[in-house]
Amino acid sequence: MKSPRLDGERAVAYSVGWDAQVKTLSKHERLLIEIAGFHTPHIQFGSTSYNAPFLVQGVCPKKSVVITYNRTEGVVNYRNHKLQPGELLVMTRDEEMDLVISHSNTTFTIAIDEDYFQESFFAYYGVAFGEASRRKTLLLNPKEELAFLRFIQSWLHYFVEYEATKKLTLDYAKIETQIIHSLFSFIIVDDASLRKENAVLRRAREMLHGSLDHDLKLTDTARELGVSQRTLQYTFKHNLGMTPKMYLQLLRLHKVREELKAANPFTTKVSDVALKYAFFHLGHFASEYKKLFGESPVETLRQ
Repeated sequence: MKSPRLDGERAVAYSVGWDAQVKTLSKHERLLIEIAGFHTPHIQFGSTSYNAPFLVQGVCPKKSVVITYNRTEGVVNYRNHKLQPGELLVMTRDEEMDLVISHSNTTFTIAIDEDYFQESFFAYYGVAFGEASRRKTLLLNPKEELAFLRFIQSWLHYFVEYEATKKLTLDYAKIETQIIHSLFSFIIVDDASLRKENAVLRRAREMLHGSLDHDLKLTDTARELGVSQRTLQYTFKHNLGMTPKMYLQLLRLHKVREELKAANPFTTKVSDVALKYAFFHLGHFASEYKKLFGESPVETLRQ
């Protein structure tokens, strides 16, 4: 399965089993997403390309362990933890997904049935995944990145060819064993001492997400957190690739868009919704909105 280039709202329909929202974080380029992938009985395999920065929040497929590798020149931050170079993101159904990537990116994703993954992990490493994951970080062997990418592309090509011709005979049990063993061969299980959530970032983001409909000052945010404004600025730039002011404005613009799309165009004024989310300069608001979404607030309301 390969999708056309989609916007964030339409791309979700192509991601089977995922319940997530994708939000653009760029005012300079419309976010477009291209998805390629396939399924076997126990594995969902995918490659997703994003042409601009984005935020994803939601949950991954049920009863699965998801391993992703993000190939990007930007910052990758998951649940307020900045991933180190080569670090593989591991997600389970028990946690809320909260991923920010500050640049164009290709995400390679392998979602594996939880029971099948646990059995395969124990057979390969000789230790239960739950025990290993509490103490370790999974890294892609830096010497094997190109081989890893070839491994992914070869399987995607194989299944795209199968979908196009239906002439291949598929032995799923053999294919899954090959995929799992190849995947584990590229992984280094490393000390997780560096894997710490940034508590200041987490608390700051919670405050910003909870303050979209009133005029929160970032000076007050810094004071509430017990840090300087400079520290708050550095924390966001280092971990998310943007300033807290830009992050807050993007959140508010997305919230305005959600309300406008759900509103009655005959009884709703764009200005009222904008003012609700602390956009007091309406001309500037309309300009920033169009930069982000490629249409005016009025056009969104009338759809």
